[in-house]
Amino acid sequence: MVEKKDVEKLIIQNKKSNLKNHWKDAFSYNTTKYSGEIKQNEILIWRSSIFLRSAYPVYRLTFDQQAKLSGIKTEKNPYHKFLNKITIGFIVLLILGLILIANFKGIIIGVIVIPVIGTLLYLFSVKVRKYETSLLTEELKETIENIERSNYPQIDTKLKQNVNRKKDKEWTFAKIITRLLLYPFCLVIIYFSIVGLIKDGQLIRGIFAIAIALAYPIADILLIFRKNKNS
Repeated sequence: MVEKKDVEKLIIQNKKSNLKNHWKDAFSYNTTKYSGEIKQNEILIWRSSIFLRSAYPVYRLTFDQQAKLSGIKTEKNPYHKFLNKITIGFIVLLILGLILIANFKGIIIGVIVIPVIGTLLYLFSVKVRKYETSLLTEELKETIENIERSNYPQIDTKLKQNVNRKKDKEWTFAKIITRLLLYPFCLVIIYFSIVGLIKDGQLIRGIFAIAIALAYPIADILLIFRKNKNS
């Protein structure tokens, strides 16, 4: 079993897991292995990732009365939670602003366009965050297993090394249906962006809409190739 003192050695930057520190780590792209907060019966540990930045997870490692590792939980860092609240508030204010200052046509367009853009950006961020979080989790698990092997070389770890880890399958029924719905939907947005915006002289809006529509499928395809490469 891994002891608390062994995990403490992994922490290069000992600091509190609060909004201020995670805000700094998000902007400075802190990949120190690891930053963490040491408490009496638990350790909070984290590091950033190039694609996650503010959305990296915090791992809560708990220990029993003998200071042996008893569990690992994943949670959002405080800055990520704060950003989620700010984003929701911003969208609500944006829709309310449209209702107050725009005409009827503008309100209808805004009520439709804003949720669509928000949904695509959300799906894009979830896709990237889920994959990057799995990499960070795997990295931490391997680090802990290496500590255990180092402390207890007499224990047969051959079985652990040969166990196939559960992988996030990309071609499940639910994901196939999601792609069958979203890919054509993104193509429709691109089509109307070209026909309805760019040809109408609204170049910047058209390019912005196309970029939003391409974000999810590009991220999806890149992550599929990356998973196949790492498998």
